Amino acid sequence: MNFLSFLLAQATAPVGPDGNPILIPEQSIPSSFFGELPINDLWRCIVNVSWMQAVVFLAFAAIYLVYGWRVFKALVVINFAALGLVAGQYIGGRLGSPLWGGIMGVFLMAVVTWPFMKYCVSILGALAGAILGGALWRTGMLPDPLIWCGALAGLIAGGFLAFSSFKFSIMLFTSLQGSVFLAIGALALLNDYPNFGAHLAKAVYSHVFLLPLLVIIPTIVGVLFQQKLLKQEENWAIPE
Repeated sequence: MNFLSFLLAQATAPVGPDGNPILIPEQSIPSSFFGELPINDLWRCIVNVSWMQAVVFLAFAAIYLVYGWRVFKALVVINFAALGLVAGQYIGGRLGSPLWGGIMGVFLMAVVTWPFMKYCVSILGALAGAILGGALWRTGMLPDPLIWCGALAGLIAGGFLAFSSFKFSIMLFTSLQGSVFLAIGALALLNDYPNFGAHLAKAVYSHVFLLPLLVIIPTIVGVLFQQKLLKQEENWAIPE
């Protein structure tokens, strides 16, 4: 019996017209939208990354972490164009043409994103907060079915910070994406070393906090590094 069921059991049961109590079905706290985290799927995707692709991931990680805030407008357009591609392919698949649906989705999102740049940055900052919230929940080894609670808290916090500080939103989402690229590229390269891949996979499966920490720590370092650059060099200010 969970906490919600306990509260229901303490309440007075309603009585029907015949004087007999009406039975209330047992309630439960809703499970995660995604169930348990798909560690197998995540690790399989990392293992399938080739060394050349891993180098590309590391290059993009360096751009996002060090210089992403200088070219954030292009990165925002790319992010929303990618979302338009996925949504367009889905809608186009329903209409019989995933290819044209994807093309139209990319074009429309790229065109709409530019005039609403600040709002799009705020959305990406809020989403970055949601990802970090879920990662922190996982790092604390809290129940997987309720990881959406951590993600929701991060979404709310990221949303408030996004609307209060435009610069912080830029630094947050660029650092987070750079950290994800860094983790994928580094793990893929390390997995290619002989007799090391098995130990690395064992560490990932044995320590549930490892993958989240590989994203959280570089994100924090990236935000602090970018903030330091902004304070020291006026010529490196975020372009309007």
